[in-house]
Amino acid sequence: MSFTFVTALYNISREQYDQRSYQQYQTWFERTLSIPVPMVIFTEICNEDIVKRARSKYDNITKVIYTSLDEVPFYYTVDTVRDIITNSPFKRRIQHPNGLENKCFGYIPIIHSKYAWMNKAIESNYFNSDMFFWIDAGLSRFLNFDIADGHFNNPLISQIHNENKIFIQLGKVNEFAKVLNNELSFYDAVGKNINFMMAGFWGGNSSLMMEVCKIGEKMYIEDLIGKQQVDNEQVTFGFILKQYKHNLLCTFPCNVECINYYVFCDKVTIS
Repeated sequence: MSFTFVTALYNISREQYDQRSYQQYQTWFERTLSIPVPMVIFTEICNEDIVKRARSKYDNITKVIYTSLDEVPFYYTVDTVRDIITNSPFKRRIQHPNGLENKCFGYIPIIHSKYAWMNKAIESNYFNSDMFFWIDAGLSRFLNFDIADGHFNNPLISQIHNENKIFIQLGKVNEFAKVLNNELSFYDAVGKNINFMMAGFWGGNSSLMMEVCKIGEKMYIEDLIGKQQVDNEQVTFGFILKQYKHNLLCTFPCNVECINYYVFCDKVTIS
């Protein structure tokens, strides 16, 4: 039983909209990369020195794929996203027009590219891993412990593997319950920026993750872009996971120090 982490960092100039600079993300990214596990990293060549510093001790378990922003899997949809948000009838359904996802037009293509990056990593399986986990480049900003110590919750990881679970943290619990109970449709959810899931760290067995991520890719193109509507990946994730409700192993929202990566590293007990 082994696992690979997948991550990515690209500059979409989000500091113009939410005050988080790319330099901040580069700092968080470097710390995230210090986790001593096999990693597949998608990023820009400008981050080469950061990657080399952070992964020098782990060169044999590191695969870096340098691409430009334009080569990000779904970045080609950025103009369509802009048009949907600013000019289409969908504009009237947007509940939070000042949200990052509705002002920084590169954000939605980037975050939905998680699905494609995960699938590329799984298909290549550079380190012959059984399991794959997505970790946001900036997740380390929430982690107030030594993430480089290499200590993990092995019983939990065994459970995820043996029971074929999807390990993820819930966000809006009541709203997700409505999805599961068919009380909230995808159409009615899109545009409201409902964080059904906290999508900073999630994963499971390779075959299951490939299924989930292929659905995510398809939903982005067909059910969002194809139907002239957009929202963040936590919305699509909620409706994907409805199909896998018996595979879910969830932590629940409480405070920052109980995000699910703390559980994964055996720093807190699962809810």
